[in-house]
Amino acid sequence: MFGYVKPQKDELKVREYELYRAIYCGICKSTGGSLGCASKLFLSYDSVFLASVRMISSGEVPEIRRERCFFHPLRKRPVCADCSSLRFAAAASAVLTHAKVKDDLCDERGFKKFAARLASPLTGGAAKKALKRGGEEAAEINRATGSSLSRLAELEKAGSPSLDEAAGCFGDLTASVFSAGADGDTARILREIGRSTGRFIYAVDAADDAARDAKSKNYNPILLTWGEDALVKEGRDVRVRHDVCEAILRGVMLDLGRLPPAAELLCDGGGDPDLCALVRNIVYLGMPAEANRVLSKNAATDRCAATTAEGGDRSD
Repeated sequence: MFGYVKPQKDELKVREYELYRAIYCGICKSTGGSLGCASKLFLSYDSVFLASVRMISSGEVPEIRRERCFFHPLRKRPVCADCSSLRFAAAASAVLTHAKVKDDLCDERGFKKFAARLASPLTGGAAKKALKRGGEEAAEINRATGSSLSRLAELEKAGSPSLDEAAGCFGDLTASVFSAGADGDTARILREIGRSTGRFIYAVDAADDAARDAKSKNYNPILLTWGEDALVKEGRDVRVRHDVCEAILRGVMLDLGRLPPAAELLCDGGGDPDLCALVRNIVYLGMPAEANRVLSKNAATDRCAATTAEGGDRSD
């Protein structure tokens, strides 16, 4: 997973933030207990959103305990007691992480490829255990991951310049992950949440990686759409043209606009109030703030750079 799906922490109540941390620690413990301790190293905060959404959809109420762990042995921390949603999120994280490591082995160069080679046996072992213990839900996630990543590989091979098409492909993957094992209206709501979340993750990650992908010659639809003019050199840094970032942000916000209605439908069906408050915070505040943060970080500081590049294109 990528780590872009986060809450706006300063807008959370104390008990909501404690719940957020407790779910993360609960997934970590569930991951270590069922998939091996090494798999904890690849856990991201995206899995908290997945676990929270699944808890609400299944009617599970989080039970918070205070426990010590390997990483924090001196002080007890809030930990969500093990439940099916935590195990589901741990299994999904293991399968998706190994898929990303395999993708890095094919696409990356240098240190990233070396790191992926080192990580592959660990993530592969965790993914195998997840498939063995996760039942049909884990198998469904694995099938969807394989199918969507094959489609993405075809787009990369063809050099597709469409960010919308590539993001849609990843959105289909996350839609299948969020809705695995569900049916009826619940499955439709979960698919919508998963699809919008996946499209958001892909677009933001593409913008975050644009400069690195240009240097390493990796596939990135942003670079294929706007070409080399998408990037501006500022001192030692290479940044994305300001108007390009604004265009990407507009697209991301359109995708995120589909999330609140789906989240409201999910929470209207019941669920723990603090869980619903956490999901609403992530959907309404956290994800838009993260999109702004990533795109602002990568955008050229000089707005005139965009105007100059555009003027050059017109004169040609």
